[in-house]
Amino acid sequence: MEILKPNREQLLLVGASLFLLGFFWVGSPVKIMGQDESPKPKPGGVLRIKPFDQSLNTDLDPAGNSSPLVTEHLYEGLVRFDQNLGIVPGLAEYWSISKDGKKMTFYLRKEARFHNGQEVTAEDVKFSLERLFQTKKKPAFYLFASRIEGGEEFWEGISDEVTGIKVIDKRVLEINWNQGSISNIYFLTASFAKILPKNLVLKQKRFFDKPIGAGPFKFDYWLRNSRLDIIGIRLVRNEDYFTRKPFLEAVEISPYFTLDDFFQNEVEIIPYLSYRISRDKYPLLESNLLRMTYLFFSCHLPPFDRPEVRRAIQSFLEKRPLAGLSSTTARFCQVTNSFIPAFFPGFLSDSREEPDSLSQALRALESVGLGRADHPLQVNLIIDFSKGSSVQEMYEYLRDGLRPTGIRLELKAGLTPEELRRETTPYLYYLDWQLELPDPEFLIYPLFHSEAHPNRSFFHYRNQEVDNLLEIQKDSVSFRRRIQIFKQIEKLLKEDVPAIPLYFYKQRLAYQPNLRNLKAQSLGLMYLNLRDVWVDR
Repeated sequence: MEILKPNREQLLLVGASLFLLGFFWVGSPVKIMGQDESPKPKPGGVLRIKPFDQSLNTDLDPAGNSSPLVTEHLYEGLVRFDQNLGIVPGLAEYWSISKDGKKMTFYLRKEARFHNGQEVTAEDVKFSLERLFQTKKKPAFYLFASRIEGGEEFWEGISDEVTGIKVIDKRVLEINWNQGSISNIYFLTASFAKILPKNLVLKQKRFFDKPIGAGPFKFDYWLRNSRLDIIGIRLVRNEDYFTRKPFLEAVEISPYFTLDDFFQNEVEIIPYLSYRISRDKYPLLESNLLRMTYLFFSCHLPPFDRPEVRRAIQSFLEKRPLAGLSSTTARFCQVTNSFIPAFFPGFLSDSREEPDSLSQALRALESVGLGRADHPLQVNLIIDFSKGSSVQEMYEYLRDGLRPTGIRLELKAGLTPEELRRETTPYLYYLDWQLELPDPEFLIYPLFHSEAHPNRSFFHYRNQEVDNLLEIQKDSVSFRRRIQIFKQIEKLLKEDVPAIPLYFYKQRLAYQPNLRNLKAQSLGLMYLNLRDVWVDR
């Protein structure tokens, strides 16, 4: 086993032969307009941000539904992503990885401390990761647990610890994985994998009312209005942060900040809510989101159990108007033809192959009795009604667009898996899918593996070759080989068309021109890195 120690120029933390050269993001964050960075940052100042959320999120538990804009600065993990999704040190100063990728040994920084001055130890790391598996709040937590030796036994309550997470000494932790997948380390970069002080979490029942982390900013207090209602949160600079402390004195985040506040220079960052925000005056940042939208077929119900029918129906669907119905100025949709978005590493080319002609598609439909206006087939459209007023417009667009196929589309509220199992009417399922982690496995496996819960519950797509390839990639320690496997899967999905890829989401925000060193992030704009930002006043 080779241990790679950092030098002063750059920390290249890759394990012996483990592929981390593949952890980069292609074509992701885009800076629309900006300015030269000043070589002389000015410490101080309060940065005020209006987040994309319309309501206040007071959950500060990284294992809950907390906002990454807060948790990424309040807490720290073993490792984290840089701007381009390179793996960089967090609390771990460096680490080593065995040649088969199954053993990772992390060496904690001597200077890493929580906000109360308490030293961060390997025991805190083990506790924090095992705590995720005890909460069982998200499907990703089970996937994480199942990857580690003894993780499933701990999840099921058979064991009182995860045997694959080992405290070697105070500053050394070892994680043993069941398989040597490249994607294993992604779990450790996630917002939910932040490290908490074990003794305080166990001792204080209301720990997350005023939490203590090890991040670059500390919880200060809740912002309140004149009625003492909580309207936001204030974080202050961690003067003892283990690397260079932030330039900003404090950060205040509130969804109740207004556009007028921004125009009056009382708020520095705001979603691009209106075209009233002049692009000539205010710089913009734009970033892809880890969120894809598909229109799934009920692959187990005739006639959608036939790939040629699904391919034919795809030919009648124009995606751009549908994307427009789901878009706003601050969050908009980019049409895609691929199951795996083009901005994922190794998937830069978004293929634009010509669909079947409408005459070919109609012939395929006629072969199964479709395409007849005098005898239409009823098909239900299942869609999340929380999308609000756009639901009816989306339904009407799809209804009219699919009418030439001989389909009479009926709008249905979201049905439970139990109700869908009893359903005999074929249906289309409109799905927005938010990825937990930036890797194609976390998109393709849950939606297209025959035994994955979402697929098994709603879409019922089965392809043994896809299943086999998804299992094979879990043991691949070659980045290039793994990309080839997912490209094979992409090809199979395009042949089978279990769903129609529609679009992925992008975010756009505006900021004051005197704000320096603000950069787009590959995970989305609510993962902004505020450590390096400063205000030029």
